[in-house]
Amino acid sequence: MFNELEMKNSECRRFLEELEGLPMDEAGELTIPAILERMSRGARGHAETCIDCRRAVENLEETHGALLPLKSLLETPGPWFTARVMAAIKTKEKEQEERSNSVWMGVRRLAPRLVAVSALLLVAGSTWAYQVRREFLARQLDLGQAESVFESVQAPMNDDVLVGGQGGLP
Repeated sequence: MFNELEMKNSECRRFLEELEGLPMDEAGELTIPAILERMSRGARGHAETCIDCRRAVENLEETHGALLPLKSLLETPGPWFTARVMAAIKTKEKEQEERSNSVWMGVRRLAPRLVAVSALLLVAGSTWAYQVRREFLARQLDLGQAESVFESVQAPMNDDVLVGGQGGLP
């Protein structure tokens, strides 16, 4: 029983795959015999025995018949169809170009201001650094050249002898 059901499912699957692969670009009505005629002999035999696959063919015929009146409307575009499509494409491209250019236009407007501020900061910073260095060198000259981290300032040697008040010199 299980093998019969599994075999039926695989045959149904093959039948539905073949049914989906059929070309349906025919201008006239599509009938069940016309659909089955396009299919392989094994698929036709399966459709005669399987109720579910027969319903699938009937559904395809019904759907094709319902959509057939709409096909005539889609095949004949109006005389201005191409012009309208091209105008819509140009409008969309122009909108996208304006959006991308708006970012760069803002940058272009701010660029001169950014250059001026950068130049001002550069002049102010270099002037400040020059003044700090000049003050540092002036302080270093005032304190003397000998002062540094590695050299210490020594007290000058005093050779004078101090004589106390009680004693005198011999």
